Order: sequence, then C-alpha cells, then structure tokens
Amino acid sequence: MLTVAVMLAFSVPVTAGSAEAKTAAGTAQTATAALQTAGTSARTTTTVPKLRITFVDVGAGDCTYIELPGGADILIDAGLSGKGESVVSKLDSLEPGMDLEYVISTHPDADHCGGLQSVFEEMHVKHFYYPSDAAYTTTTAKNVMSLAESENDCKVTAVSGPMTIYSKDNGNIKVQFIQGSEDFDTDNADSLMTYIKYNKFDALIAGDVEGDAQLAGKKINTDVLLVPHHGSNYTSSSAFISRYDPEAIVISTDGHKYGHPSQQAINRYFAYDPNIKLYRTDIRGSITCTSTGTKYWFNKKTVSQYAGNTSTSSGSTSTGSTGSTGGSTGSGSTVTNSQIVYITATGTHYHLTKTCRGLANATKIYTTTKAKAIAQGLTLCGFEDRR
Repeated sequence: MLTVAVMLAFSVPVTAGSAEAKTAAGTAQTATAALQTAGTSARTTTTVPKLRITFVDVGAGDCTYIELPGGADILIDAGLSGKGESVVSKLDSLEPGMDLEYVISTHPDADHCGGLQSVFEEMHVKHFYYPSDAAYTTTTAKNVMSLAESENDCKVTAVSGPMTIYSKDNGNIKVQFIQGSEDFDTDNADSLMTYIKYNKFDALIAGDVEGDAQLAGKKINTDVLLVPHHGSNYTSSSAFISRYDPEAIVISTDGHKYGHPSQQAINRYFAYDPNIKLYRTDIRGSITCTSTGTKYWFNKKTVSQYAGNTSTSSGSTSTGSTGSTGGSTGSGSTVTNSQIVYITATGTHYHLTKTCRGLANATKIYTTTKAKAIAQGLTLCGFEDRR
C-alpha cells in the first residue's frame, strides 16, 4: 500500500512553484522517508538462521541435541537408561511433538546408548546411525538395536568410516562422521566422531574415542569440542587436542563417577591454550551453544580450570586416576601391581578379565602383571574395568 500511495502522489499534474507543487513535494518527501524507515525496519528485523547445540545434563553420561539452521533435529546419545525419560521431556520442552531426523549412537556403552530406549519408544526417529565395528551385545545395546530396527520408516545405517549424513547450502551446513575406518581394540576407540559445520563455525562430538583412534579422524580446527569420555585421563592426549584445536570445551559428567573428569586431562587443554573456555554440565546443568555461522555464544558461564571435584593421580584411587596408582575396579576392589591382567600384541590397554568387552575382537590374548603392563605404557581399559 505504501508504494501505491507514492505513485498516486507523483501522478497528480502540478505547476512549478504553485501551492499544489509544494504540497506534492512535501508528500513525496514524507513518502520517501516512510520507504527509508520501512527498509531500515526490514533490515533490522531480518532473522539470521541459527544452529543450536545443547549438551543435555544426564549426569555420568553423554547426550547432545542439535537443531540445524534448516530445522532438522539430531540427537547424539542419551545417557543411561534411567535418564531416557528426562531426555525425552527435555526435547519435548524445546519442540513439542518433535520428530528426530537423525539419531546417532556413538558406541554401545550404557551411559551413552541406554537412554535411547526411551527415545525410540516415545519419539519418531527417521534415521539411526551406529558404528559397525562396535559390539552391541549387552542387553541394553541389543534392545536399542531392536527398537531401531522395528521403528516405522526408520533407516538404520551401520557406519564403517567417514560419511556425510547432511549437507545443505553448498556444504556450508554439514554433518559428517570423521572417525577413521580402522577397527580398533575397544568400542570406545570405535566411537563415531560427529563433525558439525555451519559456515565458519565448527563443532565436534567425539564420543569416548581413545588411544590411536584419537588421531585417526580427519584433522579439523574446531570452535567447540565435547571432550571425549567425560574428561577421562585415558583420552584427550596432547596430540588429539592440537589436532582439533578447540576454542571452547564442554565436559558432560556428574563430576565424580569413575573419576571423571580428570584434572590431568583438563590441564592438558589449558597447557595447549591458557585462554580456552571450559563448560561442565555437573556445574552448569544443560548448556546450549548458539551460532549464526560467523559467531557463537553459550547460555551459561564458563568454569575455572580447577573447578569441581576432579581426580588426580596423586592421592586418588578412583578409576579415573592414572600412573602407578592404577585406579580401582568398578566394584571398588583394589588392583595390585602383581595381579595378572590381559593384553593384546597391539592394544594400548590392559584388562582385568579375559572376558572384558575390550577384548571382544582380539585374535590373541596374552597375560602379564599389572606392573609390567604399566611399565609398557598400557593403561586400564574403559569397559567392565570402570563400568
């Protein structure tokens, strides 16, 4: 209507210098100003599509919800079985009746995949991805797979290497798996590593990746990194940190179970970059990072390098501890240096039992003492030894 009014104002024939001419000129100036104001208003109210990543507080576990700029919804892990209902409730509060375009199970550990049972039971999932070389053999993991396979119109994909699952706007919005293709010794090491790109913003969700697998993935400079394995000292090597070069890190943890997070692991991030920004779900609750593609911000404050109840190798017998203390088993029994443990020829861990899930794919298993295993640079496995 504004454009039509301007056209009518200029369509009246007038004589220069007349009162009608002055009136018409005034009307034109007013209309032009109105157009300029309208244009300014339109520019200031233009909404830039945003990417939102919410690190859902599930205690001792991982759960990450991603809303892509186009509106697609992604869920990566969902914590323990007992956290599933709260995850569903959280997602429903963000978008009632939400359908999940993509659900990703990084690996079959219960503190990652357990809550997915409730997700499949109560929400509609269109695509489900899991690592092909990880053993979904526990009761919980088997049930997750059964629910995924019986989900109506859900495409189930076993991921065996790098793979792009979403790409839009000539690749400026992209979701990829970037882990290596090798089948490693543990399910932790075989974790899917999910890379999210939005123009100039980059984020990485690394599951529980550990050992050599940390350096097998595609090299990317990230803005935001979900620290692998809840800040365990058995991962986040200095080489891993420099490979992914994060500006901000998030640790999903309850702050004490299994000795997570390890102060040594946190210190390695700060040694690499003293100005790195640290966020923790045990201190801040659920944390959301929002990006316009050119900048990003968090809805919670950072925490200090030494905040919370973190474990150290000196004076701690928690299972997250490193070095000669050796930690303890998940049941709390102390492991002595003379105890027989189990190893493989190429593995980076020792195992307390021969039936440990970390040895499921081993072709040959050797015995040694814990002291000798530590002397070889081996560290305690992350499956039944700490679960």
